[in-house]
Amino acid sequence: MEGWDPNTKSTLTQIPLLTTKAGPRDGAAWTTRLKEEYKALIAYTQMNKSNDNDWFRISAANPEGTRWTGKCWYVHNLLKYEFDLQFDIPVTYPSTAPELELPQLDGKTQKVDFLSFFPFPFCWFFVDFFLKLFSVIMFVDV
Repeated sequence: MEGWDPNTKSTLTQIPLLTTKAGPRDGAAWTTRLKEEYKALIAYTQMNKSNDNDWFRISAANPEGTRWTGKCWYVHNLLKYEFDLQFDIPVTYPSTAPELELPQLDGKTQKVDFLSFFPFPFCWFFVDFFLKLFSVIMFVDV
């Protein structure tokens, strides 16, 4: 956690750390890991709600916990931008991070279409969004 800002460190200390290093191919260990993921996700979501910083909802789309779907949103100038969110857990997880997908933005680039579609400050939301989401998903090996 060296080099992280105090706010991020404070947030991570309030989330239960994951202790099981297992991926989807690891059978019973993956089930244990998935339970830890759910506990951490619930704690993080509750913390965000209590701080009035609620910005996403995700849930497992299959019983194995390898496909996740949900919504994420951002309010800018009193406008709420909401996006579908989906990702698959790679078989090499947690060594490999999942690739997050926002289908509505598929095919748009930050240089061309993205900036013409959204106001500039909104673009920085995605930088913050991905950092937050990865800190929830990947904080295991911190």
